[in-house]
Amino acid sequence: MTAQQSIRLNSLLRAEINVPCPAEGDAYRQLARDWFMQAVGPLAGALGDGFGYGLDLTARALANNGSGPYGAPGTLWASFYYDETTRRGQRPVETYFSPAHWQEFLRQLGNRPLVAQLQLALIDDEGQPGEPWLEVSVTRDDDAPGVVSLVAVRTTEEFENPATADDAQQRWESFLRDQVERHGSVLYASVADDADYITGRTALEDGLGLLLGDTLPELETTLRGYGWLTVCSPGVLTALGGVPALRAGGAFAEVAPLPGGGAWLKATDRIHAYTEARVRAVFEALAPVLPPGKPVPSIASETSRLVYETPKQ
Repeated sequence: MTAQQSIRLNSLLRAEINVPCPAEGDAYRQLARDWFMQAVGPLAGALGDGFGYGLDLTARALANNGSGPYGAPGTLWASFYYDETTRRGQRPVETYFSPAHWQEFLRQLGNRPLVAQLQLALIDDEGQPGEPWLEVSVTRDDDAPGVVSLVAVRTTEEFENPATADDAQQRWESFLRDQVERHGSVLYASVADDADYITGRTALEDGLGLLLGDTLPELETTLRGYGWLTVCSPGVLTALGGVPALRAGGAFAEVAPLPGGGAWLKATDRIHAYTEARVRAVFEALAPVLPPGKPVPSIASETSRLVYETPKQ
């Protein structure tokens, strides 16, 4: 692959699946628990070596009055962040991994917190959690109560190392394919390196000034964005003419129907081949189901993989 045919990924890769949100706490807990337990292994890769649900970091966390260092450089660190439900509402909790904290984390999932997150990282030279890292999370938005987001964000060093790139892509792709087929009622899913880390918005949402409350309720008819890997809902697939039409259009290396009625749309066989020409091809193929408007270029230093035009609808 020549330089013109290959891209360099941004610093973070985000995988996200949007599914209907269970209204009942036990069902929500089961959905979230399955995501946490199934995602860490395949998405962490070598970063997850040494991680298990019996891991107890109590002694390291409490050393030097809890201020660190939390271990030798290159050793594994794991922590939680979640909204704890109290009599006065929800409050944020951040703590280290231990079997007791894991059980409390699982218990709190039954309260359907807005954010629940598990992070793995390697200790840096100053004894603090550094890079590489992986965050696996389950999130909700108050303005879109019918949707829950299953999310994983990871630093991209595995994908940029020629020795590990193919294995990393295969693990992420296989895991996401298995998940969207298992969940069935998938409203939207993607793998992209240009999503906003803080807000969770896609590059397109960010460029159009859209909030999650604007787009999540519309996923039966409208995509949140487009990227190297996009999964669309049954309604979006119908609006695009179905699987045969998308295959005939030639914009995607793979178009596959999913059990829930949507489709798996992979732009190129390898993520590094998702060049500007392929971005445009995907944009034009999906234009009828994209939010209206011309996106504004981001001021961020990293690349947004967008076409800065109004989609033809």
